[in-house]
Amino acid sequence: MPSGKETLEKLREEVGRRFTIYEIRVLPEGALFVVGASTGSLEDDFEALRLNLRQMGFVATIMHSNGKLHIGIVKTPPISTRSVRINQIMLLITFFTTAVSGSLLWSSYVGSPGIFRLENLLYGALYFAVPLLLILGTHELSHFLVSHKHGLNASLPFFIPSIPPIGTFGAFISIREPIPNRKALLDIGLAGPLGGFLVAVPMLFIGFHLTATGAVPVAENIAGMTSVSLGFPIIMDVVSILFPSIQGMYIHPTLFAAWLGLFVTGINLLPAGQLDGGHIARAALGEKSSYLAIISVIGLLSMSIYYPGWLIFAFLIFLLGVVHPPPLNDITPLDKRRKWMAIGALVLFLLCFTPIPIKAG
Repeated sequence: MPSGKETLEKLREEVGRRFTIYEIRVLPEGALFVVGASTGSLEDDFEALRLNLRQMGFVATIMHSNGKLHIGIVKTPPISTRSVRINQIMLLITFFTTAVSGSLLWSSYVGSPGIFRLENLLYGALYFAVPLLLILGTHELSHFLVSHKHGLNASLPFFIPSIPPIGTFGAFISIREPIPNRKALLDIGLAGPLGGFLVAVPMLFIGFHLTATGAVPVAENIAGMTSVSLGFPIIMDVVSILFPSIQGMYIHPTLFAAWLGLFVTGINLLPAGQLDGGHIARAALGEKSSYLAIISVIGLLSMSIYYPGWLIFAFLIFLLGVVHPPPLNDITPLDKRRKWMAIGALVLFLLCFTPIPIKAG
């Protein structure tokens, strides 16, 4: 933060317009104001202050400490941006890798060898790459759109290519500034899983239909290989009731894409760290969300007895931080509508999460 009485005076003037200032502490990284505020207008007053200071190149945060209300102000750190061309290139590469993965799945499904055969690549792209990238892309675009709705600087989705049999490690967006309050935190956190889910469900019905009409017996398709089965989440178990003829059949690549989409949705809704569920839990529970995050990691470690892959997810959550940082305004609670949205997120998690995703036998 620039030093000098003039800068401090401007900050004091901005804060003093909406809050009663009791004390000012000048710190090496900024300034801390001990203030009083009208409870009824605290949220609106701080949001107006935050937006004004944002225009001046500062970030403001509000918190309770030792029974007093504190407003901290620091200089806005530089925001680095990249060309959209990188997003486009990564999308094209990921489309290719998922198309190759789809070709592998399709060739195995119909018994037509040749991953790079044009026919297999085309069907692999149509039946696997397109559905999967639509689910993942909608998930991230939903985050992007809601971030911009709240006035935040966010990037377009970055897709991450990988090797078969999936061809991608998913996608992400970069939000380049702090989340302003709990409402925005919940809206942004829930938008992605909900958007992806709304695309995954139609793909689920299409996948079940194609599996039922394709009718490829498992024994015919994987003779001589280790049997692998997928654990279905609740939503898939419910929908599968409508398609009883798929029992004992090898699943169609589109159904596998839908399963992956739901799997990603369930993982993202775990209430820990920087996952979408971590955003939602922090928005709904505040500091108490840290207990839920710790329980979630312990739960993953416990379930790794049955599915070792949970060890990797637990490690990643631990690496990125188990406890979610607070938004700039962590004082103002959620309104009634958003509390119901948080409950809806829990229901969505229960519908999509699979305790044992893959079984070998």
